[in-house]
Amino acid sequence: MLKFIVHIGWKLKPKPSAFILYIEDEESGKERVYDLTPGNYLNIRVSAPKKKFCVGFSSTNGEHLPCPTGELVENNRMQCQSCSFNEFYICRAICQGDFCHPSSNEAKDHCWKTTACVYLTHIAGKIKVGSSTSPLRRWLGQGSDAGICVAEGVGLAPRALEHQIGLKLSLPLAVRITQKMKFLGKSIEKNKIYEELLIAIDSIYSSMKSEILLPRDKLEEITYLNSYHGNIPEISARPLVKKITDDIFELSGEIVGVKGTILVLKNGATYYTTNLSSLIGLYVDISEEKSEMKGQKSLFDFV
Repeated sequence: MLKFIVHIGWKLKPKPSAFILYIEDEESGKERVYDLTPGNYLNIRVSAPKKKFCVGFSSTNGEHLPCPTGELVENNRMQCQSCSFNEFYICRAICQGDFCHPSSNEAKDHCWKTTACVYLTHIAGKIKVGSSTSPLRRWLGQGSDAGICVAEGVGLAPRALEHQIGLKLSLPLAVRITQKMKFLGKSIEKNKIYEELLIAIDSIYSSMKSEILLPRDKLEEITYLNSYHGNIPEISARPLVKKITDDIFELSGEIVGVKGTILVLKNGATYYTTNLSSLIGLYVDISEEKSEMKGQKSLFDFV
């Protein structure tokens, strides 16, 4: 039975792991979780033509609600305009910490009562700045190699400091998926990451003032995240990228690991990768049935 993909995410308990959230029975609308456990076999197939549907929105009480009209959406979107406006906490996506324009009273309440961390994270050779109420989950979802919190606060202050740091240090607020994929197969140099993060931290504390900055000598140690990416850190060559196109999409193999939303599988001697986010809003056939990948092969298949 086809599964409607609602979300790609990371859960933290009992230990951090990636998952696919899907709906199989549309009458009940019950959401199910497919764990992306390294070592398990996974077969993903999407038939053509591919129609992408709105995934709905999250209500003020955290409940996921389906799109009431089942709207078709563009390939680069996950929600129709109506559902995006109804999304709880959508205001955070556009907030720059200068003025509070809450999407609802509940969202404002949540923002001003929940502590957010301003962090630096190292992703695909770049340092970026961000803020989150759940930094570890955020780092895992972004595919970070390391991260550290430098400030904590509520309301507008964390977002304002995030943008201030980004402007002052010329740090990006996001890293493109293409950049992340380019770094698959490259060795992670912890010493280099440590030195680059330390330079950024020193720059923040020497040139900026904020009441929510944590004391410099009270900062926790840098969190390195390689252990959560399965065997991806052991890959010595860049995997072949599989993209959703107008043709039939099929990806099959043993799960090597997940880094952010990037899934890496191994079929035979060849590694394949895809951006799982591109599956959101599609009806997908997911199984553990073993299947040999057709098409392009690696050099190891000929020796």
